[in-house]
Amino acid sequence: MAGVPLPYGHKRRLPMRILLGPYKRPWFSWLSGAVMLIVLVVELVKNSSMTGSVIETSPFNVMIGPSFQVLINMGARYTPCMRPLPGYSPSTSVTDCYRDGETCTLEQLCGFGGFGGGEPNQSLRFFAPIFLHAGVIHYLMNMLTHLRLGADLECALGAPRYILLYLASGIWGFVLSAMLSPKNTASMGCSGALFGLIGYMFIDVIVNWRIIPNPMRELVKLLLATIISLVLGLLPGLDNFAHIGGFAVGIVMGMLVAPMRPSASKRAKWVTWGLRACALVILIIMFAVGINSFYSSPDPSQICPGCKYLSCLPVSNWCDNY
Repeated sequence: MAGVPLPYGHKRRLPMRILLGPYKRPWFSWLSGAVMLIVLVVELVKNSSMTGSVIETSPFNVMIGPSFQVLINMGARYTPCMRPLPGYSPSTSVTDCYRDGETCTLEQLCGFGGFGGGEPNQSLRFFAPIFLHAGVIHYLMNMLTHLRLGADLECALGAPRYILLYLASGIWGFVLSAMLSPKNTASMGCSGALFGLIGYMFIDVIVNWRIIPNPMRELVKLLLATIISLVLGLLPGLDNFAHIGGFAVGIVMGMLVAPMRPSASKRAKWVTWGLRACALVILIIMFAVGINSFYSSPDPSQICPGCKYLSCLPVSNWCDNY
C-alpha cells in the first residue's frame, strides 16, 4: 500500500500567487476523488462476493478494506502480473486465493482477462493503482491532501498542467516501486501523485521567492513536512518507493509546468524556457530508463537489493520480512 504524505497546503500556507489568482473550480480533483470513492465501493462489493465478507478480517485489514488478493485482482501494482519472473508463470498455483484453502492460478488472480494466452503483461498496473485504495482509512487519509493541496494547485495551474503533474508523478511512482519493491508485494493509492504535488511546491516557492512573505520559512516548513512524510513511509505496509518516485517527478514537472511570473525579465524568460527544455529531457529519460530497467532485468527486485532500506526500517526484522 502506498502511504499518505502529511497534508501540506492549507490556503494560508500557499504562495500569494495562488491566493491572488483567478478562482477556478478544481473539477479534476473533485472528479478523480469521486472516481476513487466509486472504485473503493466496487472493491468492497467484490471482496464480499469473493470472500463472503465486505472487508478482510483474517488477517484484519487495518485500513478497513478488501483482502490483498482482491486488491491485486482489482489492479494493484503487483510485479508477477506485469512481466515474466523466475518461478512465476500464468499457471502458477496460488493458495488461499480468495478464501482459506481456495486455490487459483496467477492468471486468475491477476484478472483483467488474464494474459491473452501469453506471459504476464499487465502494464496498466503502472496507472490503475493511482485510483485504488487499501481501504476506507487509506482513502480518507489521501483525500486530506488530494482535496486540499490538490484542489488549490489545480485552481492555480489550470486543469491541463495539473493533470499532467498529478498523473506523471503517480505513474512514475509506481514505475520506481515496480523496479525496486520485492516481487511478492503489492501497492496502491494516489500517494505517489500527492508527493508529486509536494515536489512541485518546492519549485513554486523558488519561482515566487520574491513575492512570498517569509519564503525561507515556507521552504523550511515544506522541507520538514516532506522529511516527516518520507520517514513515515518507512513503516511496514507503506510503499515509500512510490512516494520517492512521485516526489522526484513532481520536482522535475515543476520546472516544466510552473507558470512564469508576468514581471519576469527577457533574460529570466530565456532561462525559464531553457530549464523547461532540460526538465522535459530529464523526464523522458526517467520514464525511458525506469520502464526499460523494469522489463529488461531478469528480476526487477534485484536491480538494487540494498534500496529496500528506502522503504523499510532495519528494526524488528521488518526489512527481512519486507
